[in-house]
Amino acid sequence: MKKDYQTLQKLDRALKIFRRSGVYSRINTELSDADIMVLFCVAFCDMNQKVMITDIAKRLKVTLPAVTHKVNELVDKKYIEKIPSDKDLRVIYIRLTLEGKKYVEEIRDDYYRPIETLSNHLGEEDTKTLLRLLDKVSEIGKIKT
Repeated sequence: MKKDYQTLQKLDRALKIFRRSGVYSRINTELSDADIMVLFCVAFCDMNQKVMITDIAKRLKVTLPAVTHKVNELVDKKYIEKIPSDKDLRVIYIRLTLEGKKYVEEIRDDYYRPIETLSNHLGEEDTKTLLRLLDKVSEIGKIKT
């Protein structure tokens, strides 16, 4: 198979421009992006269901130990609390504390503004296409050279 280096070069250039586009520009927060992703996931999952750490790991497509570590840090910072199940003490649910809910409310709109700008520019159909393509790219994992 002949390599199309011109296409590879265009893709490389487009990805570099995308990285510099400001889509990744986030507001300065006291928490890391990983912390905020966990908080948002709990906040948005917490709407009528009990949330377990495994739910967050599946939704964010990260390992259970990584989420457990972040949740424990957020418990220490008083943004999340752990609630044992009434029926099975081995089952632990998590939810935002009042401080966690307040923090999510304070930063949510500013945090997502760059992504919202991109989505508005692309329109609904192209946003869905971009999301589908990025999901497909993420399926291959980290590319080793």
